Amino acid sequence: MIRAQMPAVTREVYLNTGTNGPLTRRAVDAITNFAREELENGRIGQAAFDYWFGVMNESRALIAELLACEVDEIALTHNTTEGMNIALLGLDWRAGDELITANSEHEGGLNPAALLKARYGVNVIYTDIGLCDCDPLPTLERALSPRTKAVVLSHASWATGAILPMREISEMAHRVGALVICDAAQAAGMIPTRMNALGVDCYALSGQKWLCGPDGVGALYIRRELMPQIQNTFTGYFGLKTRVIREDAEIIFGENAMRYMHAFHYFPSLLGFNEGLKWIRDEVGWEWAYQRTRELGQYAYEELARVKGVKLYLPCEKIAGLLHFTVDGIAPADLTAKLYEQNIMIRHVPEPAMNRVATGFFNNEEDVQQLVQGITALLT
Repeated sequence: MIRAQMPAVTREVYLNTGTNGPLTRRAVDAITNFAREELENGRIGQAAFDYWFGVMNESRALIAELLACEVDEIALTHNTTEGMNIALLGLDWRAGDELITANSEHEGGLNPAALLKARYGVNVIYTDIGLCDCDPLPTLERALSPRTKAVVLSHASWATGAILPMREISEMAHRVGALVICDAAQAAGMIPTRMNALGVDCYALSGQKWLCGPDGVGALYIRRELMPQIQNTFTGYFGLKTRVIREDAEIIFGENAMRYMHAFHYFPSLLGFNEGLKWIRDEVGWEWAYQRTRELGQYAYEELARVKGVKLYLPCEKIAGLLHFTVDGIAPADLTAKLYEQNIMIRHVPEPAMNRVATGFFNNEEDVQQLVQGITALLT
């Protein structure tokens, strides 16, 4: 039933959810039906506006349910990087302030950090957190200081698959007054992501990866108490509580996370995102999806470990659905290309240079076996 709802996973060995998850029939039907409705009946009128607002509110409610937080703490974005920029650029940075991150982070976090360094003179500290030989907590503890304003790390690393102990990281950062701004592109939908359990201050996610939504949809969680501290870099329709049309008018920003939403979405895609999320919630079940994703990740790890010439990067217990490895004598980019010729979809990552497999709840053991057989054939 699950794989029938995701036709792409029956036409290829689909092991690259960390880039884009497969779309569901239900999501695509919602997108096309909504687009056809707009084509035939237009996109204007009070009824259309009311419907659009309902779609946005449902999106925020579904994400709040997934993250176990309040709806008012959710802003819709277009991807993880947009959320990271909103959170980081909204802080009042001064020359000499410190930001701690890791050299294995994605550009969605690294590039805003570099921008802060270039624009404000922020001291960006690059650690080895996320790499195989780095213990994250003592490494972070050594890097923290009274000058640390933010810690920017991924809940699950795109580059290594490492799942970081965000609760402990948050507690440690908060002791010196630093905020934790978390890249959740690989975590949301792959592992449980409950804000009260993680203790992070901001959590930015994308819709097109493990949540199996269309491109151009994402979300940002900002802890309610921090909203006065994270100012708007951009603002739009939802930014202010009242229209400012006089010189003496008071400027009052919105009281919830919608204040950070500065650009509207393509509404058919947003509706498709909602329908896909509801399908996973109601027909698959989030807890089962997390469990199955991890089970298949562990199974893939064990099966690849049997192949002579395959070197797995992290210990099995440190990963869920993302596993990284190298193959003797085959460059990562070449392995990706050679497996693609066999209709097996994985990817490679640049630093450290490795291949990456992403198992989703919709995969099965046969997918893993085809991967193993494909690699084995290339080694013989």
